[in-house]
Amino acid sequence: MNFDFPTSLSIESCEEFLTQLAKADSVEDILIPEGTKNIAFGSYAAAIQAINTWGRCSSSRNVYIKATGAEISERVGELLSRPHKFCLSMLAKNIYVEGGLEDLRPSVNRSARDVIEQQGKTKFGQQRGGLCWFALVDHSTKGFDRNFYLHSHDKKPTVRGQLQFRSVISAMVGKSTNLVGGAEPLNDEESDYLGRAFYELFLNTHEHGSRSVEKDTWLKPGMRVIYTNGVNLSASIVDARAAASGAMSNYFSAAIEELPLERRKFIEISVVDSGLGYEGRWRADQPQIESETGLSGLDAEYEIFKKCFTFRQTSSGKSSKGHGLPVVMERLTKLKAFMRVRSGRLSLFRDFINNPFHSEDLCEFEDWETLERGARTEMAPVSGVAVTFLIPLEMSE
Repeated sequence: MNFDFPTSLSIESCEEFLTQLAKADSVEDILIPEGTKNIAFGSYAAAIQAINTWGRCSSSRNVYIKATGAEISERVGELLSRPHKFCLSMLAKNIYVEGGLEDLRPSVNRSARDVIEQQGKTKFGQQRGGLCWFALVDHSTKGFDRNFYLHSHDKKPTVRGQLQFRSVISAMVGKSTNLVGGAEPLNDEESDYLGRAFYELFLNTHEHGSRSVEKDTWLKPGMRVIYTNGVNLSASIVDARAAASGAMSNYFSAAIEELPLERRKFIEISVVDSGLGYEGRWRADQPQIESETGLSGLDAEYEIFKKCFTFRQTSSGKSSKGHGLPVVMERLTKLKAFMRVRSGRLSLFRDFINNPFHSEDLCEFEDWETLERGARTEMAPVSGVAVTFLIPLEMSE
């Protein structure tokens, strides 16, 4: 069965696409539109994850671009200028213009090599407007960008230290906010909080989001993307979103109460991988987990998800490498953030203004569909994990 990817990106449109994948008897080709419009919170993360899921399910991995009469170079440039389309290009076996016979994949590969080489030469990666992003192509030699990995002749690349991650995320946020305008760069304290959260998320996706069932085997194909996107919301838009229904309404209502008017600019940050997801990775590492919990189905998946956010160190047991996802929760509380997580059949969120993290936290999240804490609506299954969060910034004068 062939699938049309939505032109108008939103979490909802991507979920509809995922539902179509889940219901199909077989998954084959995908038709990608020429443009992308109506970008909202979490749109790119949702689109990247939907495409990663298609790539894992598709038997053909053929990509078709809707015919519009554009030149080949323009088509290739468009494919590589958006993170979700870049992922699609890297996952594709063949790329055609709809109705055409010429495979664009060789041209795309040549241009992609240049793009990836260039992204490693700056600390903000690739850039389009207020969007800055890095693509790590894990099924190739391009998965180890030097911003994130140390290289040596006699050893495998290793993840860099926390100070480097603080520097990279500060540069990405600074570039995104400069291009959108209206917000001050992060202060030192905010940079420390965000750098630590980013480091832990990257470490988690490096260890868990890039590997097959066997931890020493990298996923093929496999993609990871990190991005920042400046969100320049006026006070009236924030007020309108606070009044609307949906997962973010309470957060924006609290933001109006908690934050002064000059703090109503935001930055969106996301880390997306194409791995096994929280439950898949946990079960691969601990096959006895079913008998331990006594739970099955969505209940077991939710309990495993909470355990992942409770454990204070990586599954490798090397606590010096990181302190796990609770550190992310602590830092996002300090930053007054909103967080959405999509993994497996779960779509969850946490509002760190209304529901701050504390030392004895049970790591309950709200369900994206019902908005109820501890609830879980069964969603279409996805590949990997998408973590997206929104943090307020100080407005510039």
